[in-house]
Amino acid sequence: MKKIISCFTATALIFSLSIPALAAGGFEKVNTYTPGQFTDVPADLWCADNVQTAYEYGIMGGKSDTYFDTASSVTVAQTIVMACRLHSGYTGDGTEFSSGSPWYQPYLDYAADNGILWKYDAYDVPISRAGFAMILSSALPDEALPVISNIEEGAIPDVPVDASYAEAVYRLYDAGVLTGNDSYGTFAPFSYITRGAAAALIGRMADASLRKAVTLEKAPFQPVAISQLQNRSSLKNSCTDAEFQAAYDAARQVVEPLADLSREEQLYGIAVALRYMADSGQVTYSTSAPHYNDPYGYFVTGVSSCAGCTRATGLCLNMLGIPYEHVNENQWSHQWCRVPMPDGSYWICDAYGLYCGPEPAPYQHPVF
Repeated sequence: MKKIISCFTATALIFSLSIPALAAGGFEKVNTYTPGQFTDVPADLWCADNVQTAYEYGIMGGKSDTYFDTASSVTVAQTIVMACRLHSGYTGDGTEFSSGSPWYQPYLDYAADNGILWKYDAYDVPISRAGFAMILSSALPDEALPVISNIEEGAIPDVPVDASYAEAVYRLYDAGVLTGNDSYGTFAPFSYITRGAAAALIGRMADASLRKAVTLEKAPFQPVAISQLQNRSSLKNSCTDAEFQAAYDAARQVVEPLADLSREEQLYGIAVALRYMADSGQVTYSTSAPHYNDPYGYFVTGVSSCAGCTRATGLCLNMLGIPYEHVNENQWSHQWCRVPMPDGSYWICDAYGLYCGPEPAPYQHPVF
């Protein structure tokens, strides 16, 4: 039996339990849990079954014999400890963990030897939910986490698919370990994870019967907040706060139907909607009327120059989270939106200029 030995510290005492001799091929219960033994974990607490499982398998313990402390945060070091115990329990490798200097050093050594994430700048600091998911996901192989939910890519509303933690989070959702904070599957990646929430995940990873298959509801579209618009200063131009809000509210009617489309389709949709407003007489051309060069003029008072159309277009783009460049801004020259595309190319989105499509050359408009 492998043994990792060094001195005990007080930090370890509040977190550790006796670690079992584990049978090969799976977890073995080594502690007896009595309902009610932790005064803050009544039988009807949402994570009570998970606390019991994490305790019985020796993966988590209480802060004392009678207090689990479900509400306090979990540190990076404690997360790595849990991951190592999960891995050892699943593989049945018989590792005995004692304390080191620092107390968690033997766990870092084990993690490094077994493909568990362990390199962090600080270990005695609270860990985010995203960080917790990444470390825990690295503790078990795919066969230990079969897919039972099959969450569609992009379905978790606050987990961008290109985020460093996305693969781990989606893996745990698919396996029924993570279920989200609401019916939309909101994850809150940057919130600190509590010991109660950690126990819920640990319990589900150790005991497949506790896992929950979920079907996520589609979250309603939420445009980028008006205060967070990337080009806000340029877009607002000379509008008052109330006028800019009115333009924002009107633009929302344009962008909401486009939320789930490809970027190309979104650009076409914006150009078509704004061009229709001009062709149907809702917007008339002007270079002198109040607000002729801002989105309030285009969407509310119905007057606009190419500058106003460009800012109206830009407002729609920014509300969808799409960056753009205002070409020829504040010049007496034709103006349009230059938009970066996912493949590295640029498109022009120009309702007034009757063109929406690839840029033929940098800053070149095919019509003007």
